[in-house]
Amino acid sequence: MMNRKLSESWHGPFWLVGAALALLPFFVAVGLNGPRAPWVLEAGRFGDNVILAIWWGLGGSALGGLIWIKLSGHTMIGSFRLWCAERHQFHWMWFILSVGVFGFHNYLFLEGFRFTPIEKMSTMFGRVLTGAVIVGIYWLACGLSGALAPKKMRRWPWVVAAFLPFVMLADFVAILYWKNPIINLLNMLDEMGSFDLGSNLASSGVPVPPWAVVFGFLLVVWIFYLLFHWLAARNWVSCLKMPRWFLLVFLSGLWGGVWAEKAVGTSWKSRNAQRWGHNVYDVHVIAGFEPPLGVARFNVKFHPKAMFEAGELAVGGDGKVNSPDIFIIMVESTRQDAIAPEHAPFLSDFRDNECQKIGKTWASSNSTALSWYGLFHGALPVFWAGDKAKSVSESKLETPFWFLDLQQAKYRMEIRTVCDLSYRNMGSTSFGTNQGLFEVYEQSLAGDIHWQDYYDQIPQREKAAFTSAMEALKVAPSGGNFHFIALDSTHYGYRWHEDFEPPYSDFHDEAGVPGFPSDEDIASIKRRYHNSVAWVDFQVKEFVEELKNQGRYDNSVIIVTGDHGEEFYENGSWFHSSSLLPAQTQVPILIKWPKGVEAPPQASASHLDLLPSLRDLLELPKVPGMLGCSLLKASGAERTQMSFACNTGVSGVCMAWYRDGWVATFVWENPFSYGPPEEIHLDDIIGPDGSVLTQEKPSEWLALLSEKFPDAPERLFSKFNLATEGP
Repeated sequence: MMNRKLSESWHGPFWLVGAALALLPFFVAVGLNGPRAPWVLEAGRFGDNVILAIWWGLGGSALGGLIWIKLSGHTMIGSFRLWCAERHQFHWMWFILSVGVFGFHNYLFLEGFRFTPIEKMSTMFGRVLTGAVIVGIYWLACGLSGALAPKKMRRWPWVVAAFLPFVMLADFVAILYWKNPIINLLNMLDEMGSFDLGSNLASSGVPVPPWAVVFGFLLVVWIFYLLFHWLAARNWVSCLKMPRWFLLVFLSGLWGGVWAEKAVGTSWKSRNAQRWGHNVYDVHVIAGFEPPLGVARFNVKFHPKAMFEAGELAVGGDGKVNSPDIFIIMVESTRQDAIAPEHAPFLSDFRDNECQKIGKTWASSNSTALSWYGLFHGALPVFWAGDKAKSVSESKLETPFWFLDLQQAKYRMEIRTVCDLSYRNMGSTSFGTNQGLFEVYEQSLAGDIHWQDYYDQIPQREKAAFTSAMEALKVAPSGGNFHFIALDSTHYGYRWHEDFEPPYSDFHDEAGVPGFPSDEDIASIKRRYHNSVAWVDFQVKEFVEELKNQGRYDNSVIIVTGDHGEEFYENGSWFHSSSLLPAQTQVPILIKWPKGVEAPPQASASHLDLLPSLRDLLELPKVPGMLGCSLLKASGAERTQMSFACNTGVSGVCMAWYRDGWVATFVWENPFSYGPPEEIHLDDIIGPDGSVLTQEKPSEWLALLSEKFPDAPERLFSKFNLATEGP
């Protein structure tokens, strides 16, 4: 038997080493981008790994304490009995606050779904019980780790407990503002292989350095910890004490309540209510009552992504019909209805009098990185995650075939962006890693200035990008030039140059947006947004006038489009990347073709149609695997347009089809896995007036899907089979 005095002095090191060894694999994989242990999740799962690390840390510290107990001569069973029987102070205020926040937080998930009042009440009852079980287990885990710690360290695990209500409050805010669980936002922090808080803050329009966010987070958690322990020391709070075995029995009763709500609900709730009430949540405490993900399940095989054929050769090269200058101007967060005469007079006139007549137009995704990918690869971005992972693991990614086409046709290619192309590997997934292919490859500044002045200097950088492009064109040959210019003023923050006079003076000029906005709040924020659109309108007008002055306009293709839309609380959310509803996916696509090119009117179009149309103009052969169609060819009935989600939000919708006012939505397991799914579920079909459809059998849903979207399956899949007639 070990000397007790010596053993006591080793109690703390055993407890700490147990916690450290449990956390080490997570630190190596996530913090250092090193090898991943089998239990550490892949890159792009940062938030999930944090949750796992907390449980492993609590378990590791407890195990270290147990080992010390064994080596010090105590009996484990006897110590555990004492721990269960001890009348321990119950942090009931922490428990009630945590369960209350959990309940409000879960209620937000259900907003927008078509429950009856009694269905929603029943679902919320089950979720509150679920929250109580989860919080209780969390309390027991922290208590066990603390009980096995030395006296001076017994409060340390409660720092982790203080973490819980704060995180749920943060998730509450994320859902309130963006209809996106915070876990989705946290998971993106290491999707490029290493932890990258800075790029994600920049992309979100938050001008705060990463260290300030980390410090603020730790400070808030510490304040919560001190608050709860101050309350625990008050007589009116600490009077409630109970043995831990009683709490175990109590939690078992709550778990039985969750089971009963689920079991009884299967007998009277509608199928959709059961599906929505289960599928919108990631955390469950029982199994066996999982409803299907959708109303119909399909076994599918996506067409492979189109690839470059080395034997293919562009026709032309004489600087005339088949080698026009091509200009693509990508405007951040621009809705189709943002192009209006009141604040975008030039682009409105350009659309109405110079461009091809197109009805509704759609982005290929609800976020920038995936939208650019869809445009330049001519493919739905289901392949984006795999290509991004490859660019991280191999630091190399092939150039999209479109740019290789242009290279063979002797085009001079210039890329100018005012954003940071390292964010979500946008540079490599959009343009490949061979930057030497381009005459110019410009992106935002890096270093300290990136954080101090990144946002305020966006309008100035846009101005510089247009000036640089116009100067380059002055010495470039006529024809055979490709320019991609990406603008960022219309991202949240909504900026314009200090010398520009915006059309609206009564705009929102405060930090952030309200969680419960009035109609005037929304109108004021939209006026600020439209001021930034007006600034873009002014810049594009100057650029087009310069093309006319240089004699390039008539033989040029000019495309002005948005990467995705922007929601202003139409569906209870702000900004983008939280749903595939039209506010976030309908964008302008303005196309001015070279003089003499006949471009028939089209009922609709999307980013996926741009490459097929440009290849048609250059007289390049069709490429298998291209999802879009040439807009230079007349079409009879309206074609289905498709969009893929960056973040699935609370709805879980991964893909949407749009045609003639109808919308079909799809979900599947692991939407951000590295390859396209082999099984998808039809989530819903919504009519032009938002009507609710009530087909019963999967075969009836398939018939309706085939009727409203007749061209979609063949274009998207090489296999599309109804999997089952089950419920």
